[in-house]
Amino acid sequence: MKLKVATTALAAAAAFAVCAAPVHAEGSSDLFGSAGSSDFGSSSKGPQHYGKLGRADAPNGVKSINVWVLPGKGVVAAEEGVYPRNSQIGVKWNSTISTGEEIDSNECKMTVAVAGPKVNAKTGTVRTNLCTSSKLFNLKAAGEYTITVTDAVSGASNAIRFSLQ
Repeated sequence: MKLKVATTALAAAAAFAVCAAPVHAEGSSDLFGSAGSSDFGSSSKGPQHYGKLGRADAPNGVKSINVWVLPGKGVVAAEEGVYPRNSQIGVKWNSTISTGEEIDSNECKMTVAVAGPKVNAKTGTVRTNLCTSSKLFNLKAAGEYTITVTDAVSGASNAIRFSLQ
């Protein structure tokens, strides 16, 4: 009986972990974001890196940036990757080194840029030194959006895509 309970609990935990894992971004057809070094599966020999990779000699060590759609408080997706217009939607990102460990420092020069309907360069671009952080934007117009996070120190970059209706 104990074995059955333990097996059931383990299966439930694994199912939750797989459901909670982010999905792929740059270079794939998924809309929500990128998978980080916490990808599941036994075939991977090491961490997975997505988007444009950073330079090997970058002083801050950033190899890749993982990105996820960040809905504001109370914002719920109507369907996968589709949110209501007049919402706060943004991006959550973390930077990782080649071993897959997260960099939680202020050694980056991040530019977070939103492209989409009625977004201008001034209100749609934010700069920060935080290698791992998040940013919300007030987006009003229906249409397709892309948020790109780029580190000027390493050259690493990644993007998310979503829609407002």
